[in-house]
Amino acid sequence: MAGTRELVVIYGGPSAEHEVSCISARRIAAAALGAGAAVTAIGLSHDKRWVDAGSGLDQIEEWDELPSPDMLLDERPGLELPGLAEGLPPDAVIFPLVHGPFGEDGVVQGHFETLGVPYVGAGVLSSAICMDKGIAKSVLHDHGVPVGAWELLGRPDLNDEALEGAAAHLGFPIFVKPANLGSSIGVSKAADAESLRSAVSLAFTFDDFVILEAFIAGRELELALLGNEEVRVSTAGEIQASRDFYDYEDKYILGMAKTIVPAELTPAQVAGAQEVALRAYRALRVEGLARVDLFMVGPDRFVINEVNTMPGFTPISMYPMLWDVGGLPLPALIDELLDLALARHARRRGLRTHR
Repeated sequence: MAGTRELVVIYGGPSAEHEVSCISARRIAAAALGAGAAVTAIGLSHDKRWVDAGSGLDQIEEWDELPSPDMLLDERPGLELPGLAEGLPPDAVIFPLVHGPFGEDGVVQGHFETLGVPYVGAGVLSSAICMDKGIAKSVLHDHGVPVGAWELLGRPDLNDEALEGAAAHLGFPIFVKPANLGSSIGVSKAADAESLRSAVSLAFTFDDFVILEAFIAGRELELALLGNEEVRVSTAGEIQASRDFYDYEDKYILGMAKTIVPAELTPAQVAGAQEVALRAYRALRVEGLARVDLFMVGPDRFVINEVNTMPGFTPISMYPMLWDVGGLPLPALIDELLDLALARHARRRGLRTHR
């Protein structure tokens, strides 16, 4: 890393992706420490209490992940995050590795804006839009970015007539997902009306809105994007699931899904995927970083699945893999992310706030 940097890793959180966040945070903290950065780790428990995770950093080489903030609360009291801003040097940057709601949905980003501190990743509006799969698809559709057919259901909309209408519109099989969650948690593939009702009921246990998506037959590709005004787009990686679809167990437990980096594509196909991914990044006003997931339908057509504004950094995560194969190892990637965060912070501080 260029010079001595101060990095504040925020991790954990109240969502079902808490454990994934702990693994991502350990990798980021270890890489930054190894490159000479000063690292502070602040955990967020399931019940939304902040806790100093310094002891986890002392033993970081012995952990597969940083200790869960829930566990750390047994050892030390919670702390108030606003006090953190007072002791930060001018070039300190927060890296919010809190996946899912309260982390990627603009909530903590708004908190950091209030504190006036720079942070890695998308801003409040972009984070909120991208976290909600239904809203994100609406924005992409309005910008002419190709997306598959979908329907969004809120709790008041749920009835037999709505499900029958969705089935008629989308056709079976239908993918059912909580609108605001990641890591394929709460996702089901419904093959008929009965399984559709069960899938929707499950998804509603995680969120107040559920998205129903038409099945798309195609190759599952992922691309990594990096930048603010100027954006770099990686080559494509491919996911080949070992199960009926790429669910949470296939990602993090079974270890049988294939991650192919780079994907076996022609130069023209890579360029086509990059063009669509960049259009999605711009339409959703993303800055800093994102992983764009899409389907390759036929030889030259690409359909956006979703845009993840804080992708995982676990050992099996596609985002750092794509940059590593492109010649940007994790320590250098972290350095660029910190630079981008500081540049955006400086730009926004320079905006006029009065006439």
